Amino acid sequence: MALHYRNDNPNGITAPNPDGERDKIAHITKHRGMKTPYTSVSEERNAIQHFEGETYQVEPNDLITDNHEFIWHTDLVNELQQSVRVTKRAERLTAQRALMLVQRAREALIDWRFNLSAIERKNRITYCYSNIQQYFKRA
Repeated sequence: MALHYRNDNPNGITAPNPDGERDKIAHITKHRGMKTPYTSVSEERNAIQHFEGETYQVEPNDLITDNHEFIWHTDLVNELQQSVRVTKRAERLTAQRALMLVQRAREALIDWRFNLSAIERKNRITYCYSNIQQYFKRA
């Protein structure tokens, strides 16, 4: 079992914003604690001790089975290393910072893929909040 961990609010995992910009580097470097389409998790419980809150665990295969995208730590590191190699200076510096943060926290990402076509835009975050809680259990 490949459990991953997250420290978050005792009342439940923070809801993603399905309408937010899909930018992994910005999520990692700028938008901590803000609502993006992603949820960060860690391969190692000890790597996220500096984040406060209740510790939750998630099984990636449950997410994948339900058609959400799970971006494994090694894949995320490889993607960021590629960004460092091919981007221009300003973007490269941000990608290097993201890479450092991802490696330190042993971070992986969940990219939520809900079918929201029947959900009004104003209700989407609430819908996501209600639906992601089932995947996380208190550790």
